[in-house]
Amino acid sequence: MRPLPKMLAALGLLAPLGLLAALPARAAIEEGYVPGGAPVLSTWYGRADEAARQADRDYIRGMRPHHAGALTMARDYLADPEARSPALRRLAEAIIRNQSFEIGLLDDVARNLDQPPLVLGVGAFRMALQPMATEGVAQRQGFMRSPIPGVLDAAGPVTARDVQFAKGMTIHHQAALDMARAYQTNPAARNGFLALMNVDIVTDQSQEIALMRTVTAAYRGDAAAVQVDPSMIHGMEGMHGMAVPAEAKREKMKPGAAAPHAHHHH
Repeated sequence: MRPLPKMLAALGLLAPLGLLAALPARAAIEEGYVPGGAPVLSTWYGRADEAARQADRDYIRGMRPHHAGALTMARDYLADPEARSPALRRLAEAIIRNQSFEIGLLDDVARNLDQPPLVLGVGAFRMALQPMATEGVAQRQGFMRSPIPGVLDAAGPVTARDVQFAKGMTIHHQAALDMARAYQTNPAARNGFLALMNVDIVTDQSQEIALMRTVTAAYRGDAAAVQVDPSMIHGMEGMHGMAVPAEAKREKMKPGAAAPHAHHHH
């Protein structure tokens, strides 16, 4: 799947279809972003296939609310006066910025999937191409991804609330990795834009999990005693039969168990 040349769309000719395979794909999060450059939007197309479109819709139905849940968790954490780890605060801010943008990309893919296929052909030979995504959104919005703090940035005070956030968000991230990998291995899933987005999700969130585990290891108290109630892990409802990870259930607070003070703002 590649962005379809505008001339091809206008002429409706099959002869130039060979160009589709030759055009280089660029990452969904647009690694070629040029600050101040003029936005050039292009539509990604793929062969129209109802099973593939359903796979994309199922993925969006799970990943979009999951991303929204991460925003809620990050905002709750930043609003808590006990949230003191500089690295985790920077991470929460990056999650809000980066995943808000990714939610916009998912919404754009959903809008493209709702569009009718583009039918190209001459005579009896016809091909239906489904709009799948829009490239150039980051350039149009002037968006630059917030960097993820590295493990070397994990120095600083670590409170029980920091550990609670790190443990809860690690569970949340693992569910995102599961969804991304499930899409990548689904034979019906053919949206190259979502596939590239999943590469970013797996790469970024794996690094973020490593950071959160490093911060947790620096806690001077008993990190295992810091409980995370599953109700604090938002956005797991749309995971299409995927239960809340067992790790989250083990973290559920027992009656009388001590837990760090937390504020919830919805």
